Amino acid sequence: MTSPVDRLLEWERALLQATTLEAWLAALVVVPDQAVPRDAVSLLLVDPTHELRHLLAGVREQGAATRPLAFVPSLAGLAPHLATLRGAWRGDFHAADHALLLPGAVGAGHIAVLPLRRGSQAVGLYVVGCRDHVPFDGIGTALLDHAADVVTATLDRHADRSRVQRGGLLDPLTGWNSPRYLHLRLLEEVARSQRERGCTSCLVVDADGLELLADEFGHAVADRARVEIAARIESQVRSSDASARLGNDGFVVLLPATDPLRATRLADRILAAVRAQPFELGTGAPRVLTVSIGIAECRPSPVQDRKIAGDQLVADSIAALYRARQAGGDRYARLGP
Repeated sequence: MTSPVDRLLEWERALLQATTLEAWLAALVVVPDQAVPRDAVSLLLVDPTHELRHLLAGVREQGAATRPLAFVPSLAGLAPHLATLRGAWRGDFHAADHALLLPGAVGAGHIAVLPLRRGSQAVGLYVVGCRDHVPFDGIGTALLDHAADVVTATLDRHADRSRVQRGGLLDPLTGWNSPRYLHLRLLEEVARSQRERGCTSCLVVDADGLELLADEFGHAVADRARVEIAARIESQVRSSDASARLGNDGFVVLLPATDPLRATRLADRILAAVRAQPFELGTGAPRVLTVSIGIAECRPSPVQDRKIAGDQLVADSIAALYRARQAGGDRYARLGP
């Protein structure tokens, strides 16, 4: 039997691994406490300008997973005694004080409130109610505060993704960022490396043999394979990394503040993740997918032109990619000292 802490960590992992807003909301309501009913979970987000409700409007009416989501202009008007809450709080449920925090909850006896903060700014509350016991029993306050930080960070990631999508910076097939987004991030990361005198690494990943797959089974199957490869790559990268699609079968992963050794470790994980599970074609025997990866790094001088440095980083990664493909694919090659 897993411990309460293990269940909490599994829940955090599900939030971090959710690749869509819908999946994130679905994971959010599966509280790591098997006795908690879904209708006793609430996510209250501070949204005085209505921006968040517009960004998340596409998923708000898609079923039970989105029921806990609500927006408020401020926490002070909703729950004055909790507006300045700095850490997780647990106690008895009192309808006069807590009914607005758990709309629709019936028979809750106990409640847990996790304040969501971005620095000193309160951005919302994550609330859980239980009938017979205190939620998250057996879990320390410090771990709950960490869980609240995970909720906030993953919320920000999905909100940013929605903003990017609205701005035309996402690839419509895979959901990855577009080359335009990559260009903007390259300038930012080169500037950061110049300020911090650090290293930025870049991986260019190219799918092996998708042209042959398209010729044999059609472009729809090849597109499904591209989507699958993109998802398997994304499962290995950090939320702080910048990922973008490049060309028809290529993907770029920009690794801020990452040295070549850690970049090669990521390349090994990507190679393993892509080939791990055969791809179901829908007809015929499943195929093992593979990719080739080129790795390069950039340590720009303080006076170097940012655009030139960024373009050179991608060009070096592509040159390394050609080496990997010429060596037979399903491997990485590195360009650098």
